[in-house]
Amino acid sequence: MVSLDEAPAQIVRNAKTVGLDLESDIAAGLIRLQFDAPQEIEIDRHFYQIEQIIQDFKPKRVVIDSLSTYGSSMGSSARVFRDFFHALVKLMKEHQIAAVYNHENPEMLGMSSMAGEYAMSSLVDNILLLNWVELGDEFRLALTVAKMRGNPTVRVTRECEIVNGRGFQVLPRMVPAAALPFSSYYSLLSRAPERHRFSLRSTDIPTQG
Repeated sequence: MVSLDEAPAQIVRNAKTVGLDLESDIAAGLIRLQFDAPQEIEIDRHFYQIEQIIQDFKPKRVVIDSLSTYGSSMGSSARVFRDFFHALVKLMKEHQIAAVYNHENPEMLGMSSMAGEYAMSSLVDNILLLNWVELGDEFRLALTVAKMRGNPTVRVTRECEIVNGRGFQVLPRMVPAAALPFSSYYSLLSRAPERHRFSLRSTDIPTQG
């Protein structure tokens, strides 16, 4: 795991709250945590360190947390960020690593973009959207597979939970589908659809005769 947001001690402590004991796996050499403070990051040196870790540790899975912090650290240059991210994706593919890139969407409910201002969605093979859904008086987690390159995709939103002692789980039940067609709603892309309020016209009233 390459982290710019949390130091290793904090990652280990937070993992315990969802039932993950990282300390024993780190001691056994199964997991490695790499932390770079975002305010001190030098992108060329940072990328070289990641290359060295991959060559020495030979991981099968890598988590990058987070792309949002990389963007903030590199300032306003979208080109620099995109070049770095493109090289990172290429590096992971060369070594046949399953990589998870966490990108925080600034919007709490709904989203205007899947990949933010840096237009990086075309560089990755899969996109999973994890979003809050407000149902009644509760915020509930929803997971949608938005993109899966080279494979048929079922874009069904499923409910998720973070269970104390068991970690993150995708529940077998789906968020119920709407009984009405999409044409009955507006604001679909905001993930907060609202029903059209159609007025009852005289032609809609059944007659007998």
